[in-house]
Amino acid sequence: MVGVVNYFFSDSNYSNKEEQLQEYIILGDVHNQNKIYAELIKEDSSNVAHHFNFIATHFKIASEYDPSSLELKSSNNKLVEYYTRLSCHPFDEISDIGKFGRGVCFFHLGLAEESLSSFVGIHNQKMDYLNFVYGSYFGFANYDKAVEYLRIEIISNPTNKLAYRELANTYKRYEKPYELLSFFQDSTAFANTPNKVKRYTYFYLRDVEGYSKAIFSRFFSGVNAIGFMGALLILIVWFVYLIFIHKYLKKRWLLAIEVLFLGMFFAFGTSILTDFNTNVLGFKFEDLFFHDFLYSVIGLGMIEEFVKIIPLVLVMIFSKKLKEPIDYIVFASISALGFAFVENLIYFDEGGLSTIQGRSLSSTVTHMFNTSLVAYGVVIGKFAKKRNWLFYFGFFYMLAAIFHGFYDFWLINRIARSFSFITFIWLLISMVLWVSMINNCLNNSYNRKVIWTYNPDRLNSYLLFGLSAIFLFEYLMMAWRFNAEVANNELQKDLYSGLFLLIFLTSKLSRFDYIPNYWAPLKFWDWNLLFSIPRLDVKHFNLKEIIGANVTIDGYGDYGVLSNHFPIKGEVVKRELLSWEKDWYLVKLDSPIKISWKEHYFILLKAKDENDIFLQRAKQPVQVRLVVKIDDLVKERKRKRDFLSVDIATVTRTR
Repeated sequence: MVGVVNYFFSDSNYSNKEEQLQEYIILGDVHNQNKIYAELIKEDSSNVAHHFNFIATHFKIASEYDPSSLELKSSNNKLVEYYTRLSCHPFDEISDIGKFGRGVCFFHLGLAEESLSSFVGIHNQKMDYLNFVYGSYFGFANYDKAVEYLRIEIISNPTNKLAYRELANTYKRYEKPYELLSFFQDSTAFANTPNKVKRYTYFYLRDVEGYSKAIFSRFFSGVNAIGFMGALLILIVWFVYLIFIHKYLKKRWLLAIEVLFLGMFFAFGTSILTDFNTNVLGFKFEDLFFHDFLYSVIGLGMIEEFVKIIPLVLVMIFSKKLKEPIDYIVFASISALGFAFVENLIYFDEGGLSTIQGRSLSSTVTHMFNTSLVAYGVVIGKFAKKRNWLFYFGFFYMLAAIFHGFYDFWLINRIARSFSFITFIWLLISMVLWVSMINNCLNNSYNRKVIWTYNPDRLNSYLLFGLSAIFLFEYLMMAWRFNAEVANNELQKDLYSGLFLLIFLTSKLSRFDYIPNYWAPLKFWDWNLLFSIPRLDVKHFNLKEIIGANVTIDGYGDYGVLSNHFPIKGEVVKRELLSWEKDWYLVKLDSPIKISWKEHYFILLKAKDENDIFLQRAKQPVQVRLVVKIDDLVKERKRKRDFLSVDIATVTRTR
């Protein structure tokens, strides 16, 4: 596939550098943007816009470095020295460029006074971008001056989109909705106004029609065919996965589709609640460490988990089709899928095509996990505790909001982004918890056919194929939209960051360990479980092939308590849990064995080697425990000490 892509999409047919620059802007490739701006300056050194953007991209790149690094300081000094030399040029036009560039550099370096001094020294005070920097850099303390300078910039340099954007933000910052409404009369101004500013204006003025248009445009303004197909592919892959988990979902496909579309619809409610939170309560992102963590939990987690759980609540109220624990988890996940689909449309604009793979492996599954966590609270209340499910619903909702906020915080806060790997670790932990929740719901399913039809190998293959298909789709679309070089670079990044996660999700989300009527505790952290998952040789088996098997139990050594009774024949009737140990099997004997003048009809067996699968081979060594009291078998929590350990034996399947 790589060879085909490089053969057919190898050419980069740019008619000029401006066209190439636009591609890098779409891709968000700041490094190449900086290089192109440098080349454009060599071709036309009088273009102020090129100088402004060249400096801006330089400092964006600089933000990736350690502030104390000598390399960064040297690079910044060279840039300042370059524009300082230009500022001393005898020709005013060139000198003004130098003073402007030096002023922009000083501002980025936090030297406000030096920056302003350099700008004031410019001979031509009407040059492009100068009034923009006056209004944007120094207008925070003076509303009138900021507006005046930005209006002058728009009149003299109408191609400066940043001036329109900054003027709109200034009106919002000083809470001037009526001025904004007048500003919107200009089509260019309206087109370059951020969506959140539009929503603020119409929200404040209670303009329902305008506000509705602003909300929907936020989600669909940047939608393109490739982005839509990418979002749809992710939805299909994970929807089919849920069908694999819940076979009888196909018989309720109409309800599933309704929940999916409800999840999409209520996704738009996120904007309403966010705007109320920001514009009425005044609680917003401030780029302050502890404040932003709280905002991530309340302003993001609580809001998004609230709108995602609404479809499930509606189904619970108006439908009686949620009968088993797994129903709640699956339908909650479907609602989250609908939400994620709409959210993905925002990200998958032309510049966001490279995020398709990442969101399929992280954001989408995280949305499903968090909403499933809320649903799991209902499951605990209704099926495990069988009391006061509303309390558990509320508790797990708050837990989901905290989990959601914790995931987002390390990606949005400026300081926290240095530790963004925490989000990745949190994702792994979340998946461990999600599988545990699903497993518990399957354990307590009333319909045992759900388990008997479960095929882990088929599910594993499907996930590997489906998630790999998303990788391939992104690669092909990047090559088609841009070129093979861009596609190859993105593929390399995807493999570097996503290959482990793909293997992890494929292996972890395809293996469920069925124990009837067992509610396993949700372990927040399990090092052994977490890091043993990505193995390809995962221990799995078909329980249906074990239950009902006829077996022969024979001696392991020369001596033993049961040596006089071998061979012992019986039938495997049930899988049991003893003192939290899995893989004990209850065997009903064909003929009772007499020990200490008492007849025993049942024994418990477990493979001696923890890595062995029960009945995987003939003459398999097993631990043997004796069922002394039949009543011990009906206890909800069974302890090993209640069943007498009597021998080590071998077991062989006879039929």
